Amino acid sequence: MSQKQHRSAQRRAEKRHRREVERRQARTLARKQNPATKERLDAFEDDDVPSADEETSVHPYLTQRWREREHLLPRALRRLRRGIDRFWTHAEVATLDEDRLLGGLAERGLVVTRADVLSHIARMPAGGSAWRMSRIHWLPAITERVLSAADRDFLGLAAVELWRRLRPDDPPLESLLALVADAEDLRADDDLAGYLENLVRFLAAARDRVDPDAPGEIGGVRLPLGTLRTRMILVAVRLFEQCPELAADAAAVAERWLDLVLTDDDAHDRRIVLSTAAHIYEELGRLQDAERVLRGAVALAPDDLVARKLLALHLHEHAAGDRARLVEALALWDSIRPPPDHSEVDRFTEIRDEIAESLRLHDTPGAGASS
Repeated sequence: MSQKQHRSAQRRAEKRHRREVERRQARTLARKQNPATKERLDAFEDDDVPSADEETSVHPYLTQRWREREHLLPRALRRLRRGIDRFWTHAEVATLDEDRLLGGLAERGLVVTRADVLSHIARMPAGGSAWRMSRIHWLPAITERVLSAADRDFLGLAAVELWRRLRPDDPPLESLLALVADAEDLRADDDLAGYLENLVRFLAAARDRVDPDAPGEIGGVRLPLGTLRTRMILVAVRLFEQCPELAADAAAVAERWLDLVLTDDDAHDRRIVLSTAAHIYEELGRLQDAERVLRGAVALAPDDLVARKLLALHLHEHAAGDRARLVEALALWDSIRPPPDHSEVDRFTEIRDEIAESLRLHDTPGAGASS
């Protein structure tokens, strides 16, 4: 921005600040003079929309996108909701060119140049949060006025957009989170294929950024990674006939996550993922991939009886005349024998007899024809 543009932006910011001060003074006076007015104004403030920082349990950018999806109405109707019309959406901020983004910051009391923004980005960790950058380096620099919730959120969205454009080689964390938000937008539109594609892209990129010591986080942001992984593979099995290549990609990505324990309930979720991924591979005729998933699951959790059971069934069903596979299937099945009073003991015995009979027929040439 030129110096003239900076001065113009500063003047606009000063005018907005004066209007804000005058508005607050008028409201304070109205409260003192009329109790009924006080109650009405208090009710308005209770309905006012807080900053995404104040309303989030995950990350402000995801909260911002959730609010856009769930609460923000089309522009023609938005003014029916009190306070919402003051907030920018991520899409609206994305339409602003660089000068208008910097001008918007100046209007809110922050005068920075492209070089300043690049300097602020350089002080953050690689792939760090642009929203957090705006809170560390931008908000404290605005000392002449108190920003509204809408203005604070504009700073966050502008930081995301500027970082994306100025450092495409090192996109901010929000570029990754946008894949989750975009996926949820598509799910809301009943576009399951688009939803699955974005989840696959997110989880493929996110896997490389997970610290094994904090497997439920990315860049210090707590995310429901186990839920997203399970949701991805369950949608994939619904779509494998319609989108076989995408379903296979989902199975491959899910497989890459199996070595991480994400939550206390992860053992159950991982069983769902591994069995579904193996099923997708089998339906696509990729039997070696299915077997690799199941063997990997057994190797990661040798005491997981479900994984051993699934591998035994796979080896029996796809023995292809290989005696060693039948022997291994029977040994795996015997290793998960339930107690005599278990409700599944009859079914267990029935399947064991089937595996044992397959092995007997293999070892007795012509037995099948004579029986």
